[in-house]
Amino acid sequence: MKKFLIISMVALGLFSCKEDKKESGNDGISVESITCSEHEVSIFRGYTTAVNVTVLPEDAEDKSFSWTVADETIAKFKDDNTILGVNVGETWAYAISNAKPEVKDSVKITVNAMALKSIPVTDENIHYEGRIVKGSSDVQYLYPGTSFSINFTGSSLYADFSKVVCYYWVEVDNNEPYKLYTRSKKNWVADNTFRIAEGLEDGEHTAKITLCSEGVFKNPKFYGFKVDESAEVSKPKAKTRKFEFIGNSITCGYGTEVTNRAAFNDSTSNFCHTFAYATAQEFDAEIMVVARSGIGIYRNYNYEDPGYGTMLDTYEKTWLKSPNNWDFSSYTPDVVFINLGTNDTFDMSTFSSDDFESAFRSLLDKVTTYYPNSKIVLLTGSMMNDEKNALSTVKSILDKLQADYNTNEHPCYRFDFKTVAGTGADWHPCAAQQAQMGQDLISFLKENVIQ
Repeated sequence: MKKFLIISMVALGLFSCKEDKKESGNDGISVESITCSEHEVSIFRGYTTAVNVTVLPEDAEDKSFSWTVADETIAKFKDDNTILGVNVGETWAYAISNAKPEVKDSVKITVNAMALKSIPVTDENIHYEGRIVKGSSDVQYLYPGTSFSINFTGSSLYADFSKVVCYYWVEVDNNEPYKLYTRSKKNWVADNTFRIAEGLEDGEHTAKITLCSEGVFKNPKFYGFKVDESAEVSKPKAKTRKFEFIGNSITCGYGTEVTNRAAFNDSTSNFCHTFAYATAQEFDAEIMVVARSGIGIYRNYNYEDPGYGTMLDTYEKTWLKSPNNWDFSSYTPDVVFINLGTNDTFDMSTFSSDDFESAFRSLLDKVTTYYPNSKIVLLTGSMMNDEKNALSTVKSILDKLQADYNTNEHPCYRFDFKTVAGTGADWHPCAAQQAQMGQDLISFLKENVIQ
């Protein structure tokens, strides 16, 4: 009897332990949600696009899922995130949890025929701004602010770019601008083709695509536009003025899209958030940018020079140390803005006022030679201060240069941005601070330079 009782108690104990384990949930954590990165995608027949899936919680025991497509004659999945357009039409796809089929998300898929025509880079209806080298099949460029514009009819526009680490600011009609990243599959259609706009209403449309990150080390290329087969294209209306901006990282828009002084990243830089872009927009001016982060007039930041030289070394080149000289007769600005000196003064203990002034005079000699009738505005950047007399030293030199180069043929002006503790990347001005700089400069120009 005692033996039976003991065995029974042990068995009961084992059963109780199993029950406790099951009730405590240690068999695993269940899936709670599935979310698709896109809920509506449009692709061409024969091409692919990507839709990523997030399964939560992160520590769910079984995060596997399966795709179900309502009509696989229209689209199907090649893998967990790649959709292939099979035939023209619309269908739905569902990402369904394998562990809990009631947990799912959906994507509407539209597959279009590839009924497009190409607008090559040589087409006279494409308007370019910036220093470019145009070949028979591509356009090369480097400086931020370089742009490609076109007017078109139809419902769609696509652009062909090299798939390098570059960001572009896309403006279509009066729609909200957005950033295009040419290493992402989000707007990628096929080969080098990226989706710019789809589903537009009938009528004429205008698109402008601007390189808003720096092209240093990237070698970006533009191969032309694609429009609907029946679409017509025309050249955008000419702007009333032309501006040239010579500068450094401040002009480039270094780190404008953060406010926490984070480290530099291409993704957070945007020339279209700079004082230069705002100023050009205000005065309906074309833009020519000659600028690179870290560049100085006689020395670069921290003596840095990866084979590209100072502004004095590179200004006459198409870009940096290009083997080709720029054709200055191709573009004559009404106003030239020069914002240099911040990088030259990184170490005031080794700074040479004589070398700085001499190099600046040489640059001004070049500017006034190539543009004998252009106005010049000498600027001091917002990042300089007088902790070691950097700002006052540069101001004094620029004041002297302004007096020496101010003539009736090319009036020379001076404007100092307010010194601000930048909250963008690496203490650069963020977008809001750049916007204020733009407003301050615009007010100065309206009062003194542009009537």
